[in-house]
Amino acid sequence: MPKIHIERKTIHDIVIDPDHAKRVETSIFRKAKERLKDDGHYKCFICGAIENLQVHHFAVEYMFEELADIEKVKSFVEEFDPYGYGRLLKNVALTSIEDVRCLLVLCENHHVGDDNEDGDGGTGIHNLTFPTWIIQKLCRDGCNPVPQKGVTAEQTEAAVKANE
Repeated sequence: MPKIHIERKTIHDIVIDPDHAKRVETSIFRKAKERLKDDGHYKCFICGAIENLQVHHFAVEYMFEELADIEKVKSFVEEFDPYGYGRLLKNVALTSIEDVRCLLVLCENHHVGDDNEDGDGGTGIHNLTFPTWIIQKLCRDGCNPVPQKGVTAEQTEAAVKANE
């Protein structure tokens, strides 16, 4: 393994956030959440936690709903298909970003994040680049390079070094 070190970066997203109606839970979203529960997917996609769960619009962020090309979304969820619904429902029209194919169950920490002990960073998909966020799921045990809640960057670095 190459030598490891702490890397800190500041990323600035520049995006036009469209105005949208106040968010309300739709019947499509409620049914999708029930299906995720019924099918055994109601646990954090990253860590497997079963408490403090939230459902993330992974295919299209809620605020971009009106900007999305629904056919492109359908193609995308058939390729990036964490629960298998994209392939299972391939012959079913996609009409909403609240469809079960477009959702991902995450614990609060891996969704909206939580600052680490250093007071910055975070662990959520809304805080990190995708490669940094997803390694929390794909890393070897003891080698999570993302400082978690209550842990400093230096403690995380030491843990990764110990497990090289």
